[in-house]
Amino acid sequence: MSPIQIYAADGTPLPATVSRERLLDLVRGAYERGGTHLDRGAVEIELAEVADKAACSLLRDRWDDDFPIAAYDELLTAVAALRAVLGFDPTPTAQEVLEWAEKLGERLGSEAGGPSAQFFVRFLDGPYRGAVLSVPGTLAMPDLGPAGTLSLPIAWGDNLEPGRGEARYQRDAVADEGLWLYRLAGDVQKDSRPYIALPATDQVGA
Repeated sequence: MSPIQIYAADGTPLPATVSRERLLDLVRGAYERGGTHLDRGAVEIELAEVADKAACSLLRDRWDDDFPIAAYDELLTAVAALRAVLGFDPTPTAQEVLEWAEKLGERLGSEAGGPSAQFFVRFLDGPYRGAVLSVPGTLAMPDLGPAGTLSLPIAWGDNLEPGRGEARYQRDAVADEGLWLYRLAGDVQKDSRPYIALPATDQVGA
């Protein structure tokens, strides 16, 4: 690997002093201190998995006042910054995760007809287990609430063998303390997780 080119604030190239191999070894050393051995080629996948876990945890815990979600915010930003320094594809920051969730909720409720309002939905199992989204739904009876079924984007595998698809959820008949509950309807890939697409590289839910 060639050294990473560094630039001054005015755009002037500066002599490269740190090779990418050295940066990767510094990352590997930090993981070694934590008890995890990584080969150089495994660093990118490890960081991507950390970002996935933090993003999914943010979706699950952001409505819980007792949970310190600031840690997810800082972790996602730190991973995104580290991946940028190492030249890897970007992963989302917390702000981008929340913007994605808002747009996903809007898309899921886009077919609501007549008088509508925002409803909070929680997913009880499957790739979105524990996540809460705000989804538009109808105020008209007998179809009060969000849609009876929701299809959400999922991913599986890693950067080398990525998989994409959808998880279909079915709504329970009655809301629970203001939350409409959804259960997975049908099978999904075993290691599926929410597919959180970056706005600059992909469209939400694609």
